[in-house]
Amino acid sequence: MSGYSPVDERELEQLAAAYGQPQIRSIKIEGDEYLFSTRLYRSRNRRGEVVLAIERPGRCVLLHRKGWYEPDVYRLLTGGIDWDEAVETTLARELEEETGLTLGTTHFLGLLDCHIHYASHEISFASYVFYLSRTKGVLRLPQTTEDITAFRDVPIADLPTVAENLRQVPPPRSGWGRWRAVAHDFVYEMLEKGRTIWAVS
Repeated sequence: MSGYSPVDERELEQLAAAYGQPQIRSIKIEGDEYLFSTRLYRSRNRRGEVVLAIERPGRCVLLHRKGWYEPDVYRLLTGGIDWDEAVETTLARELEEETGLTLGTTHFLGLLDCHIHYASHEISFASYVFYLSRTKGVLRLPQTTEDITAFRDVPIADLPTVAENLRQVPPPRSGWGRWRAVAHDFVYEMLEKGRTIWAVS
């Protein structure tokens, strides 16, 4: 996987035309054995992921946790993009599977082109970050094998704390926490510091 970029430039242009011009970031992440082995395994059948920043009442976004997460660790919802699947298809599917909601007003915030380094190896993995300022339906825990045990609404202003909690995840999952923190920093930057989307949503 070294040196390989899973980003389809034509698809990126189509997403920008439909949902807004994204910020594009290339990010280096210090990995570890746990992150490298799990991400390498998943990268064999996934070319990236969607990150869902779902607006909730009170200028909050929706976070989730799974049963094996460390105490107090919550994060934004994500979903893997299969090699033969369009980003738009993944976005709609993951939203409905994990929350019971369907797409309403959607903004393409950014593409995080993550380069995970460990020893002499590198994995490239793309995170397509979407802000869902309006959704349809009633929020529910998933009825599938997603393993989500709880949801939490968190003010956007508190996302730096969420990111810091992820960075404090102890070994052997420290690299996972550092990687997962990146999207939360980015969403905070775009929605709280930039305040651009709130004016039009």
